[in-house]
Amino acid sequence: MSLAACGAEQARPAVSRVWPEMGTMMSVAAWGTDSVRVARALEAARDSVDRIDSLIQRHVAFDAIDSVRREIRRRTGGSVALVVDSLAPGYALDRAVLALADVVDSALLDLGGQYLWVGPAARPTHRAVGIPDPDNTMHALAVVDLQGGSVSTQSQRNAPRGAARSVTVLAADGLTANAWAAALLAMGCERALAMAQGMHVVCADSAGVRWATGLQNRVSLPAARAP
Repeated sequence: MSLAACGAEQARPAVSRVWPEMGTMMSVAAWGTDSVRVARALEAARDSVDRIDSLIQRHVAFDAIDSVRREIRRRTGGSVALVVDSLAPGYALDRAVLALADVVDSALLDLGGQYLWVGPAARPTHRAVGIPDPDNTMHALAVVDLQGGSVSTQSQRNAPRGAARSVTVLAADGLTANAWAAALLAMGCERALAMAQGMHVVCADSAGVRWATGLQNRVSLPAARAP
């Protein structure tokens, strides 16, 4: 998944950190007037997500994650059941934000290609996030405009005809985006888009790339795919 940055926050150098997390890397770039406080907040963010796997195994994270899983089961009629461990990336991003929110002016977090933006609601960001083709990750299926919150993509390679190849969900927090992307991928694009009333969803299958009406003018297709 690719991401391009723009906005006034880029006028001030970012304080950045990268650390290993859950078999991949978490990176955070944060902006603020006091770079020392920002650096300390980034260290606190790292500490807050350290040993996420053990927190989940000890059910420390269970209440937050299970609340989202119950809502998905309710809305899907019980047809989709998600494994708790699969939602760890979204939960980790949200934990990191708790350590940053009161210190930084804005921040961009990335964990395994799931992004979470922290910034003032009155001034949304505009970041072009590429949705990779699961069968050829050098190519993008589409590009979506991230204006706030989190964007998560779940995909499957060599998807059979009629099955979803890729589902991208934009939501206010990382856990919700992560969970719904996984749930809607299991449902296929027809059901996913019908279910996505009031949600920001992009779905790709053998019929092409489609998205919920709430994303009008925020999704673009590569020239070869554009209608």
